[in-house]
Amino acid sequence: MKKAIAIFSLFLVSLVSAMTLSAQSNIDPSAPFLKDKNIPKFTLNLTSGKSFSHTQIPKTRYTCIIIFSPDCSHCQEEAAELTKNADKFKNVFFIWNSYKEMAEIKAFAIKYGLDKQANVVVGRDPEFSIPVFYRPRMTPFVAIYDKGQFLKVYEQGVKVPELLKIIGGK
Repeated sequence: MKKAIAIFSLFLVSLVSAMTLSAQSNIDPSAPFLKDKNIPKFTLNLTSGKSFSHTQIPKTRYTCIIIFSPDCSHCQEEAAELTKNADKFKNVFFIWNSYKEMAEIKAFAIKYGLDKQANVVVGRDPEFSIPVFYRPRMTPFVAIYDKGQFLKVYEQGVKVPELLKIIGGK
């Protein structure tokens, strides 16, 4: 009887541990980016009124796709920090994508100076190609690519020191 209780207890501990670990990861295990390591195909409507597609991404070493919401405080912090350190990210092309209304997206881009940076585009993906590809559960969601190949994803944004480590900046 004691052996059965011990085995059952071990089973319960294992089950609770597995549930806790799976709850800590917000990445959808069926998200296409886990299988396809290329930058997704998309077309953004930019805040400038122009369109921008995946085929127009400059041949920089790194590409950083950020899914954000203008009213998200973490997204606001991310934008402020990246803008403050913009000179350190000359070899990174940033694609900021939101599902919100264009007026909100544009106000966000202006407020954080994203519209003034040559290596940044900000817009809305009307076909939802980007969110379908990554299936984020929270914002900011950051995907980093090295020469067009998937490198790393951050479910809750990326801090400047961490991003600098990845891109070899100082």
